[in-house]
Amino acid sequence: MSIAPDTRTAIRPQTPVLAPADLEKWLTDRVAFHLHRPAREIDPTTPLADYGIDSVAAIGICGEIEERHLLAVPPTLAYDFPTVRAIAGHLAELLAVGDAADAGVAS
Repeated sequence: MSIAPDTRTAIRPQTPVLAPADLEKWLTDRVAFHLHRPAREIDPTTPLADYGIDSVAAIGICGEIEERHLLAVPPTLAYDFPTVRAIAGHLAELLAVGDAADAGVAS
């Protein structure tokens, strides 16, 4: 019987696994919140710059991603991946790599 904590969960607590479409919806909701718009007005394929997203909102979204998904993301994420769909796809890849690493699977 081991009394040591499971370090995998200590480092990366279990979060709900989201499909890319769920990530996209979650991100759309967060972008809409930061832009003070209804989510239905946010097209996931439209560049965030077209909505006038500013650096404060972009960094806020990064912080929410880090908190919700326990991923370190650069503050330039919204500029490196300029649409909700691109960000969601990137996050899905990062989460898949993290899940594979947690399971001991090489990617």
